[in-house]
Amino acid sequence: MITITVTETDYFLPEDGDVAQQRFLELLKQPRQVYLSGFGFTLQPMFDELANADNAGATIDLLLDHSQSNGRAEKPKINALAKSFEKNGRSTITITTAGVNSAKPDQIWHWKGFVALGQDAEDYDCWEGSTNFSLSAWFQGNSCRVFQSPEWTNLFIKQFLAHKAWARQNQPQHQVM
Repeated sequence: MITITVTETDYFLPEDGDVAQQRFLELLKQPRQVYLSGFGFTLQPMFDELANADNAGATIDLLLDHSQSNGRAEKPKINALAKSFEKNGRSTITITTAGVNSAKPDQIWHWKGFVALGQDAEDYDCWEGSTNFSLSAWFQGNSCRVFQSPEWTNLFIKQFLAHKAWARQNQPQHQVM
C-alpha cells in the first residue's frame, strides 16, 4: 500500500477513448525502459510501438495474464512480439497468474499499468487503470490515468520484478521466451 499525492490526467471511457488511446501510444514512443503489466493485450498499434521501442534500444518488460495470453486473439501477437524481442536480446515477456503472495496463485493476473522511463532520471510516466490494452477497451466503460510519482514508480517496479521472478521460477510452462 502507498499513499501519494500527484497531479494526474484522468480519462473516462468511452467518452475519452480516442484521446486516452492516443496518449497511451505516445508514452510508448521514446522510452529507455518500460515495465508493462496487462490482462487483455491485443491492440496492434501497441505491439508496433513496443517492437519499435525495442528496435530503437529500449528495454521492454511485459508481465501478462496466462489465461488471456494463450487465447486465440493474443497468442499469435505475443509470439510474434517475442520473436522480435529475441533479435535484440534485451526485452522480455513473462506470462503469469495471480502468483506471488496470492492465497489462490492460479487466479488471473488482472493488473493493468505501466511505467515508461525516459532518458533522464526525471523523465518517466506512470499509467494505471481498468483499461485493457485491447482495441475494444477504449470503447468500453473504463478509466485510466497518467501521472508522475517516484514512490509509485519504485513500488510498481519492485512488485513487477517480484511477480516476474515468481512466474519465471514457478510457471515455466507459460513462458514464450
